[in-house]
Amino acid sequence: MNERTQRLPAGPTSAVRQTFRYLRDPVGSILDLGRRYGDLFSLPSLGGVLVVASAPEAIRAIFSAEPDTFAPFAADAMAPVLGRGSVLLQHGAAHRRARKLMQPPFHGARMRAYGAAMRDSARVHLAAVPRDRRVPIEDVFRDISLDVIIRTIFGVSTGERMAACARGVRDTIAAFGPLVATFRALQREFGGFGPWARFRRHLTGVHDLLRQEIAARDPAHPGDDILSLLVAARDEAGAAMDEQEIVEQLFTMVIAGHETTATALAWAVDELLRQPELLARLREELRPLDGDPDRVAQSPLLDAVCAETLRLHPLIPLVSRKLLRPFELGGHLLPAGTGLGACLLLAHLREERYPEALAFRPQRFLDGKHPTPHEYLPFGGGARRCLGAAFALHEMKIVLATLVLEFELELAAAPARTGVRAATIGPKGGVPVIRRR
Repeated sequence: MNERTQRLPAGPTSAVRQTFRYLRDPVGSILDLGRRYGDLFSLPSLGGVLVVASAPEAIRAIFSAEPDTFAPFAADAMAPVLGRGSVLLQHGAAHRRARKLMQPPFHGARMRAYGAAMRDSARVHLAAVPRDRRVPIEDVFRDISLDVIIRTIFGVSTGERMAACARGVRDTIAAFGPLVATFRALQREFGGFGPWARFRRHLTGVHDLLRQEIAARDPAHPGDDILSLLVAARDEAGAAMDEQEIVEQLFTMVIAGHETTATALAWAVDELLRQPELLARLREELRPLDGDPDRVAQSPLLDAVCAETLRLHPLIPLVSRKLLRPFELGGHLLPAGTGLGACLLLAHLREERYPEALAFRPQRFLDGKHPTPHEYLPFGGGARRCLGAAFALHEMKIVLATLVLEFELELAAAPARTGVRAATIGPKGGVPVIRRR
């Protein structure tokens, strides 16, 4: 390789400046990088240099590479939050074992067992929204998502145990804000005071609750909830996950699934309520299905609305890994230790694949020309594609269909801008709506 080939792609030089630009305007800052530097650029970050790709051929090369080429990017920063045993932070043989143990509970066919719980939770929480008052709909969706997690993942559905789990998860997530997530200097106890100390206290409380639930399970007679199935799971050698690993995997599911599903639903509502004709078409298609979760999940237009929402509003702007060995991409030989990311936002806004890319047009997913996994990647791709993708999409469809069929909302604000959360991006203000019936 010559010197030109070995050099990293061009990009901005200041990690601090780029970080603050992203915190202020995540979408605008990334679009600007794409305009200035093209399909492949270097991005200085507080976790190290990250080479970002957005062209389909480059994303294909990343996702099809040998999995042991990569380790998680910035794993040291996330380990105190998720735990070293989290599937998101493992690589190599440990990662393969964890995914194999965790895949059966998330198989698409199992989603039918959870559909009724998703629909019923949506009905209860949406019916509790006061009429003729301005309410951030994303907050309601967070309550629904948390309720679904506690019932279907934790397997807790009654009394004080359910309330305790809900309080614990809410307090833990609230204590982990974007500044604490971004700046490791703030991840210190400071004598038991401050946001990090508060987060660690809440996290310990949630872990204790999960250990109690694990102890109450009988591996020989697992229930339908995901916790029970993980307790009963065995690897090829007949070994089970230990208690700490199950705790960390369960908390990873909370972090990965609570905020993200609620955010996607909020964006879908924001877009649908701005297109009354599209909303009426969707309601007309769903009405004959009588709210049956299995039938609703097969609605072509509902599927297209969800797909277009995740295209236009990806919840994580890029998925990243760290190279464990040199890797050639786009004429550059990237050294081991470099971060490598596939940019969902830029990939989803490529005009040659998605004409009028900034417009919300679900029809593009009904024309029979489905994008490849390297052009449309809301759940990542390759060996590290999101394990809970089928669960999240099923929940999104069931909750959105319940709202469209049974409730009348109107927007109470201008189109939402995007803001940064701890690990995701979403609508500032939570999409305020008014419930009319």
